[in-house]
Amino acid sequence: MSDIIRDLKQSLRMLVRNPLFTVTAVLTLALGIGLNAATFSTVNGILLRPLDGTEAPEELVQIYRRWAGIEFGSVSIPHYQSLRDDTGEIFENVAAWNFVQISLAADDRSERTMGMMVSANFFQTYGVIPTLGRAFIPGEEDVGPGGHPVVVLGHGYWQSRFGGDPDIIGRSLILNGHSFEVVGVAPQGFKGPMNFADVPIYVPIMMQRELVPGQNSLESRGYNMMTAVGRLREGETVEKARQVLDAHLLQLREEFPDHYEEQLGSTLVLQNQAGIHPMFRNAQVGMSAVMMVVVGLLLLIACVNVANLFLVRARERRREMGIRISLGAGSRRIIQQLLTESLVFSLIGGLVGLGVAKVAMGALGRFQPPIDGPFLIDVSMDNRVLLFTLAISVVAGLIFGLAPALQAANPETVSAVKGEASDKAGRSKVSSTLVVLQMALSILLLISSGLFLRSLKGATEIDPGFDDPGKLAMVSLDPGLQGYDELQARGFFDRLMEEVGRLPEVTAVGMTTTVPLGFGSSDRGVSIPGYEFAEGERSSLYYSFISVGYLETMGIRIVEGRTFTRMDDEAGPPSIIINTWFADRFGPGQSALGKVVSTAGADRRVIGVVETGKYASLGEEPKEFMYFPHRELFSFPMTLLARTRTDPQAVLGRMRGIVGGMDSELPLWDVQTMEDHMGIALLPARLGGEVLGGFGILGLLLAAVGVYGVMAYSVAQRTRELGIRIAVGADRSSVIKLVLGEGLRLAAVGTGVGLLAAAGASQLIKSMLYNTSALDPVAFVGVPLILIAVAAVAVYLPARRAASVDPMKALKTD
Repeated sequence: MSDIIRDLKQSLRMLVRNPLFTVTAVLTLALGIGLNAATFSTVNGILLRPLDGTEAPEELVQIYRRWAGIEFGSVSIPHYQSLRDDTGEIFENVAAWNFVQISLAADDRSERTMGMMVSANFFQTYGVIPTLGRAFIPGEEDVGPGGHPVVVLGHGYWQSRFGGDPDIIGRSLILNGHSFEVVGVAPQGFKGPMNFADVPIYVPIMMQRELVPGQNSLESRGYNMMTAVGRLREGETVEKARQVLDAHLLQLREEFPDHYEEQLGSTLVLQNQAGIHPMFRNAQVGMSAVMMVVVGLLLLIACVNVANLFLVRARERRREMGIRISLGAGSRRIIQQLLTESLVFSLIGGLVGLGVAKVAMGALGRFQPPIDGPFLIDVSMDNRVLLFTLAISVVAGLIFGLAPALQAANPETVSAVKGEASDKAGRSKVSSTLVVLQMALSILLLISSGLFLRSLKGATEIDPGFDDPGKLAMVSLDPGLQGYDELQARGFFDRLMEEVGRLPEVTAVGMTTTVPLGFGSSDRGVSIPGYEFAEGERSSLYYSFISVGYLETMGIRIVEGRTFTRMDDEAGPPSIIINTWFADRFGPGQSALGKVVSTAGADRRVIGVVETGKYASLGEEPKEFMYFPHRELFSFPMTLLARTRTDPQAVLGRMRGIVGGMDSELPLWDVQTMEDHMGIALLPARLGGEVLGGFGILGLLLAAVGVYGVMAYSVAQRTRELGIRIAVGADRSSVIKLVLGEGLRLAAVGTGVGLLAAAGASQLIKSMLYNTSALDPVAFVGVPLILIAVAAVAVYLPARRAASVDPMKALKTD
């Protein structure tokens, strides 16, 4: 213990005695450690941290329906109710939830927000006790549709919207034109079933018709839009739950064969970590892994730089080490002292790194995903982040301290005491290894970053299936939120399209229920006369309701047939438009016009075929898609789109004004250009390209500094040798060529090693790349050339110093 205390004191004295060395080493480490801590805090907030404010989250299981091609399908309200009533042997509770648009009026102020429609046992299932009032009472669900007009407020929303009013219980709020009574306030810390959402208001599913007029989700087993969550009984397992659900599915098939014939089973996912949907979670896990590897490479590069600094310092302290060994200090004792010193530096670097992390996390906390809803990424610094920072600080200290410690522990004692150079070959070998490692890590980091930058460019070049998104403006609205019935909403939409279409800046206008490349999607089962679906083959296909003029507004190209007209309404023959992928799947080599598709409650004639586009994501494989005429199958909410002659931003204000003139209290959302909307689809590529590209540039700078430091150290070691060369006639240019050649040879070896590592790494990330080869020639040729050029500059500066060595002075030194 006394040795450790003595080593700590010695380390602290060195910190004070060598301020330039200390500041350089600490700041280099702080940068690497801080960026690792900030990145981990984001990963922790999204993926790792158990659900906030939830009792025993490890007992919660998300329950999905599984069809062919759909592993994580949502459930309908009747299906949830069957699960709740028939699986009590395995689940203590089964609840359901779904996001819903809400127009809220209170205190003479109206606003739109994204609330959550939940089952009456939602809070009991999550083990949540309200801060004020009460939760929903499970028995209240038996009151029936429309008989449960109560709400529970989220704690954050209660604070921000109502000032934390303790008398909020019992107050009436107007939601979507209907009066609701506040019965409770959720506890602080509970944000809902996902850590990255902060739900403002909870409403019972029995009020579905009042919340979403025109839909009857309460009785439809085919309307799958809820997420089911079950709490396992004590001692029960997921495997046992799966067996119970399989038996339950067989029972449902007997009772409702039309609704469950194609369901293959159920998928259960433990919800104890963040509650994110598995599809998004899997994508996020991949990107998070890449981010952590990249910042880990940055930290390794920083450690190599600091190791070089410690090697320089070890050279300055070789007399001290030699004397200590002469007096009997063992190698183990020397290594212990030097590792203690490196750990002190790394821990101080970790403390400063927490400051760097806090700044980076502040920037991350201000990031708002381009998604409509109460989504907020929590990047707070909890105990998990602090422990992670401590761990990587210790590991970093061992990484950069071990090689200098091992080298310093075995000098030639006599020559070290005399102050002479010793173990020059070993030191040269260590220096050379550092150059190779520096270049290899930098190449790996820069090529990975370059691939994501190329992917970002490739993503912007992918044809989304419609023309010129830079000339499209959009706004979403739902007259049902203000109590409009179907007849009133039809008239509202017709008038709105007419008014917007009259604007001189607008060339075309249309409406749709589902805008491409957003998060919303719907699918319906189809049957094709003469086509037999194989077992397990997916027969539920994606679709959208569209108005007259939508295809023309979007610039979706018609391959054959025609678009919808005003005659394609409830009085006309049922019709449908399909894409080319649909046509080729069910009738390859044939014209699809006039063929029958049985779906949406009717036998529909194909009147048009359009080109296949991108519907859910830019990276998706081609998929079948159907368009139904909105004049026949009316629904809301809808999104109005207008194609403009000029900048669509200017038209957005005009569109908002037209809606306000028709109904000043009707809330709007997604008021944006199509390019802004496509930010959702481009978000993974943009995060990968811009963030990792920034890390790559930082890595390039660290590499340049590191290579310069290593070569400067090597030149300092070889002062005597270089002086002799100059003394015997070597000219300035030959010395520069000598040092430059040695440095570039090492850089070339490191580049080769890095290229091999990057080639392997690129295969691991190729599924995350858009329109880009995993062995993209620009990245694999351009990046090494840039780094070699930077390395050449970094080596040239010490080479010039070597050429200016004074032979007389050099011969007097070691």
